[in-house]
Amino acid sequence: MAVTYETLTEIPEVAVDKVNYGHISEAYRRQRVHAHPRMAKTKKKAEVKTSKAKWFRQKGTGRARQGARNNPHLRGGGVVFGPIPGQRTVGLNKRVRRSALLSALRYHLENESVKVIKGDEFDGYVKTRDAYAALLESGFSGSGLVIIPRGAPVARALRNIAGISVLAPDRLNVGDLVDAHFVIFTESALADARKHLAGAAIPAESELSPVVEPDGGEAAETEDGGAGDEQ
Repeated sequence: MAVTYETLTEIPEVAVDKVNYGHISEAYRRQRVHAHPRMAKTKKKAEVKTSKAKWFRQKGTGRARQGARNNPHLRGGGVVFGPIPGQRTVGLNKRVRRSALLSALRYHLENESVKVIKGDEFDGYVKTRDAYAALLESGFSGSGLVIIPRGAPVARALRNIAGISVLAPDRLNVGDLVDAHFVIFTESALADARKHLAGAAIPAESELSPVVEPDGGEAAETEDGGAGDEQ
């Protein structure tokens, strides 16, 4: 199945004149830290379960007297200042985070590594071989991002392709953009991404599906778009 591509060099909503590498670095580090919480755990003295018996008797052995078996200085005892699980946080204001996202997109645009798939047929692909053949026609290789609309069937076809990450338009982030060698949008996903970059909310997949009544019929809608109330 042949598809056609168009190289993007400008997105009006990417309103930055130049790439701010400092903001990208800060946002990338913040995202990676938040993605990997500290999970290392050691037991304190109170958490070590041991016998209440002494290691040896108090007197008569010629050795120094010892206390409980869970004391930190004994083998198998608790750890005094060991690591405990916790979520590490890195503060970064909203202006810098937005600048980092737009700068990462600007970098790809300036390097002509952004393309858009013309037509909507790609969104309906369900076989991995068809999606893979379509991506080969882009001329890109390596790790890349494919931005598709929420709920598009092609997501199942793309998930088995090595090096390809699939994102919804409102899930664009600095980490994936930095790690990607190229970015491919579908036409509908590009429209949603532009709305997201402009600050508009994109409806979730559940909000796009019709409301179904228990008897199997769709709920009637009122003039304002809401479901009609039964009298």
